[in-house]
Formats: sequence, C-alpha cells, structure tokens
Amino acid sequence: MPEPLRFSIALCTCNGERFLTQQLDSIAGQNYLPSELVVCDDASQDGTYSILQGFARSAPFPVRLYRNPQRLGIGANFEQAIQFCTGDIIALCDQDDVWLSNKLATFAELLATGADWVCCDAEICDAELHSLNFSLWQRVNFNQSERKAAREGRLFDVLLKHFVVAGATLAFKAQARDRLLPIPREWHYDAWLAAVLASTRKGGVEELPMQLYRQHGSNALGAAQRGLLQEIRTAVALDRQTYYAEEIARYEVLSSRLVKQGEPENIRRSLDAKITHLRRRAALPLNRLARLPVVIAEILNGGYSRFARNWGSIAFDLLVK
Repeated sequence: MPEPLRFSIALCTCNGERFLTQQLDSIAGQNYLPSELVVCDDASQDGTYSILQGFARSAPFPVRLYRNPQRLGIGANFEQAIQFCTGDIIALCDQDDVWLSNKLATFAELLATGADWVCCDAEICDAELHSLNFSLWQRVNFNQSERKAAREGRLFDVLLKHFVVAGATLAFKAQARDRLLPIPREWHYDAWLAAVLASTRKGGVEELPMQLYRQHGSNALGAAQRGLLQEIRTAVALDRQTYYAEEIARYEVLSSRLVKQGEPENIRRSLDAKITHLRRRAALPLNRLARLPVVIAEILNGGYSRFARNWGSIAFDLLVK
C-alpha cells in the first residue's frame, strides 16, 4: 500500500474575521485530513489572528501561524505560505470560502493517478452561502470543449486564451515549488501558478464544485456575473497600448522562465505564437478603418481563435482607441 499523501494547506488571511471560522471548520471537517495547516496572516487589524490562535489549539492537525508585521499583498503572502509548507501536496486556500467535506479526498484520488497538480470548479454563493446558481467555471466561460482539452492534458492551450483556474481551487506536488517560485510581479499569483503547472501537461481536473466560493463585495478577486454593458464599459476604459505592453511583458516573462526550465518545444512554440499575436494587435494603426485588413488577416490565420478570449477581442481591436 502506498503511503497516504500528506497535504499542506496554505491559507492566507487579511482582516478576515467575518467568514474565517466557517472556512476553518470546513477544513477540520475534511474526510481526508491535511497533515498541516500553514497560515500567513497579512498584518490583520481585526480579530483574525485571535480566531486562528483559538483554532490552532483545538484543530485535529498541526497549525503553523505566521504573522506579517507589514502588509505584503496577496501574491507575496501566498508565495511565502507556499515556501513554509512541508507536505507532499500544497493546496491553496482563501479565508472566505467553504470547502466541501470530500475536497481533499477527491484531490488525493486524482493525484494517485499520476497527476502533478489538480484543480476543481467552485459553486458561486452570496455572503450567506446561498447559491447564485452558477459556478466559477461558468462565470469564466470555461466551456465543455476547453474542459475536454484540459482533461486530455491541454490546459496550457486553454490558458493561452484566458485564465480559468482560481488559486483557491488548486493543489500541486510540493516538488514543483522550485519551478513556480518566485512569482513574477507581472503576473497575478494564481494565473502564474496555473500556467507553469499546466505546461507539464500532467494535471487532474475535477469538474464537480469542491467548494463554495463566497461573494461578499470585498473579495480580492470576485466572480460576480457581469453584464454586456459592463464588459463594454470596462473595455472602452482601457488604454490599448498600455494593455498590450503589459500582456506582452507578461508572456515574455513566462516564456523566459519555461525556456530556462527546459519545457518541451511545443510549449515554447505556443508561447512564441501567442506573443506574436499580441504584437500584431498592439501594432494596429490608430485609424480604425485601416485596422480592418489586419484584423481580418489575424482571424483567417487563426490567431484570435487560438489566443483571444472571444469575439469581444475582435471588437476591442476594431473599436477601442
């Protein structure tokens, strides 16, 4: 019999007293208990740390608490928590969600099949945990064909179009830590972790929601549904040149890291093609009418279908200054 996997849960907190107890209770109620809970508190000024200390005294597993004297921010705090974990598997955790009791057991089953990382869907709820009748993957338009690609080991291709993996739904083998860290400032922490992990093509995808993803108005990154008008307003407010400069820089950083790590040639080619696509879009002329031939050419050569989120990307390039 193989040894049971030792899960380290990396929980980051910051002024989370309102919902933290429910999340801690859901971790303690797991059918497959973790070997430790590592908590990095980011200079909370409410009762968060006292709640954590009380939980540590009664938890059915070791709890290691770290308190930042000064605010690090969510990405740096998660990076720190990941470094402190000692288990075989590191599962990321937000302070305001609630895990279903079989989350770690389900992850353990997927990892036992040879996966290096796993992710799951999450049920979107309001502040009182009433379902909003859609899931995280529905919110980010992670459709059935993309889920099939992910199951077949092609999540990296999906992530070149748009990001679909929330950090709090992710767990990975601790041996991947050296490849993942440090997290570059150009990337949000969970998008970076998912992209680097997916480049190995050895993941497991659980399509059932394994947690309740609470929306309460103060989320670091929320998942509330946005209407078409709101999407348009957001796009129009963007500066195209700044947006594309940041996107190109982001993917160049990823490409540089993966090249150093000796990733397969097809991964490098995909990243080169993504960067080329972004550069073409960044170089569109100021005259909107003059953009049309370039955009049509990029449609025909498959750039938009392979690397852009949806038809709105075409409208963005044709209409936004």
